[in-house]
Amino acid sequence: MSIDELANNLQQISRDDNKAVNDYTDAEIVHEAKYILSCFHEAGHLNNEDFIGENGAEQRKWAVGQVRKLDAFIKKFA
Repeated sequence: MSIDELANNLQQISRDDNKAVNDYTDAEIVHEAKYILSCFHEAGHLNNEDFIGENGAEQRKWAVGQVRKLDAFIKKFA
């Protein structure tokens, strides 16, 4: 999965739930994608700091890319 934050989040959740990532429904994955996207726009989250450029140009570039990919993913599967 090319959306780093979504992939990492799903891996963590699957470990916590003791199930495979492939076992989640599209709706569950879209729900997680929406949550992760919200973290990029909410003050206090590390992803927001990256998105607004507080952690340097490279991190901002990465965060903007993640937001674009998350937006596209949500539009495609929601």
